[in-house]
Amino acid sequence: MLKGIFGTLIGMLLLISVMFGQLMINVDNKTTEKEPVEKPDYHIQIIIPNTDEYFWTLFRKGAKTAEKEFGAYVEFVTVSQRDTKYLQETVEMGVNAGVDAIALQVADSEDTLSIIEAATKQGVVLLTYENDDFIIPNTPMVGSNSYSIGNIAGDMAVEASHGTGNVAVILNDFGEQSDEQYKNLIVQGILESFSRYSTIDIENIYTINTDMFEAEKIASSIITDSNNVDLIICLDERSTPGVAQVLVDNNMVGDVKLIGYGVTPQTLDYIDKGVIYGTVCPNAYDIGYYTVKQITSSLKGEQISDYISTNLYTIDKKNLFLYEDEFK
Repeated sequence: MLKGIFGTLIGMLLLISVMFGQLMINVDNKTTEKEPVEKPDYHIQIIIPNTDEYFWTLFRKGAKTAEKEFGAYVEFVTVSQRDTKYLQETVEMGVNAGVDAIALQVADSEDTLSIIEAATKQGVVLLTYENDDFIIPNTPMVGSNSYSIGNIAGDMAVEASHGTGNVAVILNDFGEQSDEQYKNLIVQGILESFSRYSTIDIENIYTINTDMFEAEKIASSIITDSNNVDLIICLDERSTPGVAQVLVDNNMVGDVKLIGYGVTPQTLDYIDKGVIYGTVCPNAYDIGYYTVKQITSSLKGEQISDYISTNLYTIDKKNLFLYEDEFK
């Protein structure tokens, strides 16, 4: 009997030994799998505005894809939109923290140039993106072309109105004096599209801050104070759904066509319902991707283009199905 008990104990000890050995092997495997990834070659800081526009969701995705592809670490820092004071402070903090490169949106011509020059003297690579209203000398840029935005929006307006009618244009007002260049490029693009039709013209141009409620007020005044407007072009992503809702609330859907900007889920829903005719979309993903790609190429000492103009595309009811699943 004792021999049987002793044999059982020996068997249990052997089983425990085997199980312990397997446990140690698994622990070693997991330790190997969790080793830290290779240290990135570069630390890139991208300064983005503190807004909830859907553009920045796609922009981040593009930048993160490039981050993995080109061996960089990308850090996003938010600042008050178009505020040169906070922009300067953020750039200085990045320089002092030892980042290799900084990408930013230009806030104006003079102050931003001074900020870039000061950072460049410290050996930091600078790049601007998605804002071609201020061209900073000797600083590469990635983004959409303002003239092309206006031109494509104008083409959609012609298509929606069959080349006839009066148009109200709503533009984003960033609050800077030199902002006029951006507005002029947009308007020139629209007028170029209209130039082939003597029966379609711009009735009025409105500027708004990045405030949906302000856009709704302007849209309300457009349709109540003027019986002449047949179509609205709103080239602000955040404001486009607000303008669409005004048309719904005032039973003006169909009577006043709307061309929007950007690709929020709400905008797509309004296109599906026929409230918005179509929208002009910057390729935010590509802008984020090429921002990081250009910076890493520059850091490697490679020659890069002074200006990469990213593509624009349009969404209307005819091709909505191509984008619905991706953006919703």
